[in-house]
Amino acid sequence: PATPHSDVALHRSTVSMPWRTNPNQILKILVVTAVYLESVVATLPTGSLSRNKEVPTTCNTGGRHRGSRVMTLSLPTNIRRRRTQSTSMLLRAPATKASSPFSFNNLFSSFLAPSSSNIDVESLKDSIRRAAKGTQNGVQASKEKRLQIAEIVRELEIANPTRRLTSSSVLDGEWKLLFTTNDGSSAGKFGPFVGDVAQNIDLEKEEYLNIVSLGNGIFKGTLSATWDNLSSSTWKVKFKNIRLELLGFSLQEKELKAVGTWRMTYLDDDFRILYAMGGKNQEQENIYILTK
Repeated sequence: PATPHSDVALHRSTVSMPWRTNPNQILKILVVTAVYLESVVATLPTGSLSRNKEVPTTCNTGGRHRGSRVMTLSLPTNIRRRRTQSTSMLLRAPATKASSPFSFNNLFSSFLAPSSSNIDVESLKDSIRRAAKGTQNGVQASKEKRLQIAEIVRELEIANPTRRLTSSSVLDGEWKLLFTTNDGSSAGKFGPFVGDVAQNIDLEKEEYLNIVSLGNGIFKGTLSATWDNLSSSTWKVKFKNIRLELLGFSLQEKELKAVGTWRMTYLDDDFRILYAMGGKNQEQENIYILTK
């Protein structure tokens, strides 16, 4: 039977709840309350949320939200103060990124997301290597194979161990292309041939070389570029020139003025994942997976 302290009034509707004996019911009510509050937030004017601004939604026990309907929570006296304080802090949490809209659904989904500590990173990387084998850098990958790799990548990205992907010293050195959804020259494709693709990054010089070689280096194409660091995960890449060589002799060298955007999502000692958009491909991001 309900007790005087187990009634929760939402929009003048009373739900009797045995707080002390059934914690699952408490969680259900919190989820329902969050969904309701999100609908209130959705009616507010849209705009960027600053890291230093709080979401203008509060939950006050026995109080009112300005400009919205009354929401009253009647709690047992021995937990009222503690729950009021923690709930208010939860609903007033500042948005973490200006580009990410506030969402209570995202908030609750984060509790259900897999913990990075429970992810077998090496197993996932091995799965990607096996799936990419025989696809010629991804050029010959079927749609099903691309979807399979994309699914594994999403899980691996959760376990990214590097905070500043665009400036970490781990970037330095030579990386070899394992897989991409780009089926052009960036994948090492020249006519009917697909070569090996390597990328040399020099953080000190702020320069990288993208090298495509065919026939064990008989033919080589080298693309040089620099970058602007836009954020901890994004580069604005500025291509400088491309040079073509045959048996070590220069065939052609051409200056470039194209730019692109690299969005990095994973980096460790021997594995990188990034998404690039630019050049002729301005509408769609392509994934690039590189290894050491």
